[in-house]
Amino acid sequence: MVHSNLSNEKQRLRYFLWQMIQKYEPKCHICHKQFKYADALPARGTDNLTEHHLNGIHNNDLGNVVLVHRLCHKQYHVKDNINRDKDNA
Repeated sequence: MVHSNLSNEKQRLRYFLWQMIQKYEPKCHICHKQFKYADALPARGTDNLTEHHLNGIHNNDLGNVVLVHRLCHKQYHVKDNINRDKDNA
C-alpha cells in the first residue's frame, strides 16, 4: 500500500519497518500485543510506533531501546510521572 502524501523516503522506511516487524514478530514492550500493519504504516497522521528507552537514558545503545506503540509509551510515562509525584509527596 503506497500513500501518495508521503515522501518516497518515508514510504520506503515505513515499508522496511513493516518487513522487519513481519520477520522478527516483535511485540510492544509495554502492552505485549503484536504489532499490526496499521501500526507501522498508518494511512495518515502521526506514526503509531516509537522507541522506548528502558533505563530512561536517551542514548544510541540498541540494548536500551525497544519498539512500542506510541499510545502505550505516552500512558507509561504519564503513570510513571504520577507514581514519581506520589513518592516525592
